Amino acid sequence: MDEIKEGAYIGWEIFKTIAIIGLLVIFFRFFIIQPFSVSGNSMNPDFQNGEYLFVDEASYYFRSPERGEVIVFKHPDPQPSSNCTAFVENNKFITKFVQGPCLSFIKRVIGIPGDTVIVKNGKVTVKNTENPEGLKLNESYIETGVETLGDQSITLQKNEYYVLGDNRLPGMSYDSRGWGVLRKEFIIGRAWLRLLPSESIGFIPKAKY
Repeated sequence: MDEIKEGAYIGWEIFKTIAIIGLLVIFFRFFIIQPFSVSGNSMNPDFQNGEYLFVDEASYYFRSPERGEVIVFKHPDPQPSSNCTAFVENNKFITKFVQGPCLSFIKRVIGIPGDTVIVKNGKVTVKNTENPEGLKLNESYIETGVETLGDQSITLQKNEYYVLGDNRLPGMSYDSRGWGVLRKEFIIGRAWLRLLPSESIGFIPKAKY
């Protein structure tokens, strides 16, 4: 009888251990870290098609996105994504806990709430209380000689962000120049760790201006 009890106790302990590990994996997968595969060339040359990244979902629970960070977000287009059925798109449980956003984008934060972002003459300038005369961004991640096309000035309100792809060649990045501001509610997290290819593995830094 004692052997049966001991066996049941060991079985229960194994079950609890597996359950705890499973819950931790689920928690980290859906609330802390999410895998992301880069598709397309809108972030060249820093991010290449086919690279595999980990996205930090936790940081933005405690702070706001910062200028220069690379973020992953759900596109703010209210229409269902082309690779996703309307049923999945409109079911918040499925999109959050099962499948995730049907189509996610990766861009760099250029403007944050309170900024006025000016795209003109091939350059990007940011005006705010710290830089009333304007800070012309030194975007070293852009290929030499490539200009940022566009002619617009947008002032960002609370929870609004202006994002651009690093690839500024004509037609290579569909970003805030085309569809406007990005609201914080659509942001999934920041690109945190590059896992593949192996020769490029490492943490992803924030650009400094």
